[in-house]
Amino acid sequence: MHRRHFLGTSLLAGLATQAFGATKEEDSFDFAFLTDIHVQPELGAPEGFRQCLRAVNTLATPADFVLTGGDLIFDALDVGMDRIREQWKVFDECSKELALPVHHTIGNHDVVGWSAKSLVKPTNQDYGKKLFAERFGLARTYRSFDHKGWHFIILDSIGQNKETLDYEGWIDDAQLDWLKKDLAATGRTKPIVMVTHIPFYSTWHQVVGGPDLHLDGKAIVRNLHTFRKLFDAYNIQLVLSGHGHVVERIEIGKVTYLQGGAVCGMWWKGPVFGKPEGFGTVTCRRDGTWSWKYRDYGWKARK
Repeated sequence: MHRRHFLGTSLLAGLATQAFGATKEEDSFDFAFLTDIHVQPELGAPEGFRQCLRAVNTLATPADFVLTGGDLIFDALDVGMDRIREQWKVFDECSKELALPVHHTIGNHDVVGWSAKSLVKPTNQDYGKKLFAERFGLARTYRSFDHKGWHFIILDSIGQNKETLDYEGWIDDAQLDWLKKDLAATGRTKPIVMVTHIPFYSTWHQVVGGPDLHLDGKAIVRNLHTFRKLFDAYNIQLVLSGHGHVVERIEIGKVTYLQGGAVCGMWWKGPVFGKPEGFGTVTCRRDGTWSWKYRDYGWKARK
């Protein structure tokens, strides 16, 4: 074959392959959702977390990135700073196992001292959310990003009751103002995934405790009713949450509210209502549709 013809043919073939590959790649992508990890030194939690991360790394359909749903460590609410730093050290060491980019959501157990039982005083420099934000290089604990035609919004749903000093589910005014601007900039057609640690809706409390059980501000985001209608004007497909350690799916209008189980199960003591320790994967498609799967990564609780 003439050299010029060979090079030209090869170039066209290469461009065709690249174009086909790009189209196929952009048709869909997967991400993993890991919530309620609750890392601690005890009960084999470090080994369990590493086992989960290895399962994420070796998914048959590779994930593009990982979203966490909060409660990364077992507890920063009721313990002293030495214990808090110990848990974060374990989390950091285990996280080296992960081979993917990760975007973290703050959970109530990641906040230092927001509890009436706290051993850390409000005057302590690490009290509140500062430690979490600094660890992950965040200017603030809520943010958004775009990926392959989809928009992702990570919320901070942890407020503080000023009377009891306990945490509660709450989206503050500054964050709501930011959210309105972020949604307006995103537009009405781009599909959106939102992440909140404390769920917007949940029924499992009533399933367990009875249909007339009253939910307090620690179970759900207490001021949701003041901004939920904001969602109607936008293409919000999925709201992911954690907190309850259960797998729960609620569909209201065009939005699906999905609580994603727990990496730690019942705080590393076994399954939750028969649901094993696990994580979720979400497939997002170019047409704005998505699908979800909860995955048991094979952990067995230690005695």
